[in-house]
Amino acid sequence: MDEESAPFGDESLKSGIFWGIVDQYVRRGLVDLEELTDEEVINTALLDFLRHTDAQVATIEGKTTWSDGDVHVVTDHCDDLLKKAVCAMHADEHWFAILFYATWLEHWVNNALMSLSVRSGVPEGVAVALVRGCSFHAKIKDVWTSLKAAPLEKTHIRMMTDLMEFRNGFVHYKWQSRSISDKDAYDQRVKEVAVSAQNLVTILEELEDQLLFSGRRKALRAQLGLNE
Repeated sequence: MDEESAPFGDESLKSGIFWGIVDQYVRRGLVDLEELTDEEVINTALLDFLRHTDAQVATIEGKTTWSDGDVHVVTDHCDDLLKKAVCAMHADEHWFAILFYATWLEHWVNNALMSLSVRSGVPEGVAVALVRGCSFHAKIKDVWTSLKAAPLEKTHIRMMTDLMEFRNGFVHYKWQSRSISDKDAYDQRVKEVAVSAQNLVTILEELEDQLLFSGRRKALRAQLGLNE
């Protein structure tokens, strides 16, 4: 592939794009973390991806063209959701923080299950149907363990369940009245759930690092000049 036809011409985007490629290769088990160094993991993933894209590119009348099935892109909203949640926490808008944290949690669970499914040899179409068709409760229990992952800790499941229940109560508000005398206690409980969600993010990100990246996510990102 020559320099002009390369799909990553913008230097400012390279690290982020390259990490997106490496991230998916690692998540799907397409590179051997046990046998390769950090540098070798990065090089293996990027070279394999570039070989694939080179096979799909053609030059017609001096213009670079790509096949319709060459590269598939997924927009990851997780970082943006966390930024919104943090902003809401700083503003003491705990209900909105719960909304953003719970949405992040759904994205995190679905992404983790898709990765585990592909690693277990489940066809991608079946994995998508599984993620779409199962309840959140089933995903973090039966589906999770069926994909050969160690059961999530009960305290973490409780934190997830509380977060989702409060999010659902906010999104599907039924205009239920509460005693004025209970208001302060309830507001305090809302704040506690939001704070718990902050801690849950840290817990799950560490779990994901160990489960899918063998604890090497930070080191792999550092190879591309990226910080956590």
